[in-house]
Amino acid sequence: MNFKSLKFSLSFLMLLCVISVKAQTTEIQKEYDSIAAILEKTKQKDSIVSLLNLQKELAEKANDKKRLAETIFTIALRSNYGEMKSIENFEKAILLYEELDDIAALSKAHVAIGRAYQSQSKYNEAFQAVNKALEYAEMAEDTELIINAYSFRSNVYGNFSQVDNAIKDLNKAQKLALQYKDGEKLLPILQAKSFLYYSKGYYKEGIAAVKEMIAYFDQKNNKRSVVVWRNNLGMIYASCNCTSLDEQKNNMHASIALSDSINFNYGKSYASVHMARALMKQKKFDSAYTYLSTAKEGLPKKINPSFLGYLYQTTGDYWGNLGNKRKTIQEFEKAFKIWDKLNKLKDKQYVSQHLASLYQDLNNDKKAFFYLENYTTTKDSLVNKTKIEKEKELELTYTFEKQQYRDSIQNAEALDIMALEQQNEIQREQHIQQILLGLFLAALALGGFAYYAYQRKKKTSKLLDEKNKIIEKALQEKQLLLKEVHHRVKNNFQIVSSLLELQTKGIEDEKALSLANEGKNRVKSMALIHQKLYQNETGLIDFDEYINVLVKELSYMYASEKKVQTNIHTENMQFDIDTAIPLGLIVNELITNAYKYAFDATKENQLNISINKVNEEEYKLVVADNGKGIDDTIDLAKVKSLGLRLVKRLTKQLQGKFTLNNSDGASFEITFKDTQRRALLD
Repeated sequence: MNFKSLKFSLSFLMLLCVISVKAQTTEIQKEYDSIAAILEKTKQKDSIVSLLNLQKELAEKANDKKRLAETIFTIALRSNYGEMKSIENFEKAILLYEELDDIAALSKAHVAIGRAYQSQSKYNEAFQAVNKALEYAEMAEDTELIINAYSFRSNVYGNFSQVDNAIKDLNKAQKLALQYKDGEKLLPILQAKSFLYYSKGYYKEGIAAVKEMIAYFDQKNNKRSVVVWRNNLGMIYASCNCTSLDEQKNNMHASIALSDSINFNYGKSYASVHMARALMKQKKFDSAYTYLSTAKEGLPKKINPSFLGYLYQTTGDYWGNLGNKRKTIQEFEKAFKIWDKLNKLKDKQYVSQHLASLYQDLNNDKKAFFYLENYTTTKDSLVNKTKIEKEKELELTYTFEKQQYRDSIQNAEALDIMALEQQNEIQREQHIQQILLGLFLAALALGGFAYYAYQRKKKTSKLLDEKNKIIEKALQEKQLLLKEVHHRVKNNFQIVSSLLELQTKGIEDEKALSLANEGKNRVKSMALIHQKLYQNETGLIDFDEYINVLVKELSYMYASEKKVQTNIHTENMQFDIDTAIPLGLIVNELITNAYKYAFDATKENQLNISINKVNEEEYKLVVADNGKGIDDTIDLAKVKSLGLRLVKRLTKQLQGKFTLNNSDGASFEITFKDTQRRALLD
């Protein structure tokens, strides 16, 4: 056989393969479309997942990247956002959309993966994803995609407590949404605004956003939605106490009247509960009882448990105002079961605190302790959930721009490589006919060798994976055990603190009460250390975050009528538990001392707290105020104050020095060594 005959035979064979592949691809596409038709009618979750996986297999067989990307993206959307599998599927879809150069799809996919990151509390990753989504949306010049990206980014800013930036993004989205005449694009933005303002305590702005929605639905004659948003307005009114009771009642009267006109019993019930709360504030308990009774009438069989909990809690407050402890307990216990099931922490905390107090008054110690324990753990969980985020500019912009620069370099390199490959392709075409047969035979040999190597590597990898899983499981169990120890220690401290708080209710002597409160604060400062250790993986306490929380707690107790500007400079100061507990107690004592004795309600007060590394061996803590200072005749070596004696002993424990500077107020300076340096000296 000569070379021309061989070339003809191979070409003919390739043509037959192409025809066969095209026919097979057409069949696969028909099967894919038939599954899509079934999916539109299917509502059962398990069936949907199975059908989507089948579509994925068909798209892979047909090498249809567009359909494969869409299917994987849909699978990711159907997944639980709290699972890593959803992130992996979004990433696969994004890679395929990049190959297809589908800009609009890339914008949608980056918003979706951002929401998945957000649900896993990975806010930095969510912020980077939404920035890319916005970039692609602007490239596509798609107004709807831009609105979607701005709206989601405002949500992420809210996670960082960057309320101003969140509002700016919502304003940009609102400006674009106004281009649509029907106003439908505007509604989710106004809804997001009202929720953001309400959750952050910007009640005036939240009320304005809700009123704008009420006006829109009123114009559209959508009476049911008007009732819903009037009731939402009533909820804000009840939370902020920023309007008169008459205005609150007028809003509820309007909601009830409109509900009656359209037979919207559920809306009427919500409004009636709000009305009852307003009337209770005016001590009109007979009228309040009438509205509470109205709220229970005409409810559907399937009641929203959140509303039912709100109704029970309000009824409990009603009987509590009348001094009927038995009925108060009945209603609050019904509400407690609902809030516990729904994990509504604020409401659960409210009713458990009242139930603990009520049962204590009835000398039922067992139930009093049960609800006290629930109050303590719920309060702790609530603090963990809504902990203070650092109010500073994100450093993500720099990271994002740096990544853009790196991507641009990679793109340029890719273009150069493509140009070089085109030249090589021309040269390869000249030799392809000569080496085609040789490559075919070599491929068979290499395929056999590769299969053998693959099987061997697969066996080895399986053994390694099993060993790594055993090691990783053991490590996770140890880390979990250590975190559980810190969590239980912290809970025990919280219970002790709560018991001290309950005990202070019976103390009338001011000095004894002050000493009890100081003891309670010391317990809280140690509990906060164990709480921070439970919340992180490093085993170190970030003192910048710790001192911010401590200052906030102490200011509530001591500085309610004193304006105190607090400046804290403790960045990158992290210590282990052996240093953190004595140092935390020292900071607690010095801040408490400043609040109690230094500040005056008639002047502008300042409290400066800093921790700096002096040298390789020592750190310096400075707590200074601009108050009247400490009497120069006081000898620190002979001082009898428990707080200052405790500071001296703890400083000695840290192998440090304690000095007082009495210029322009009191300035306490403490040099100390961390655990590692103290161990070397020991």
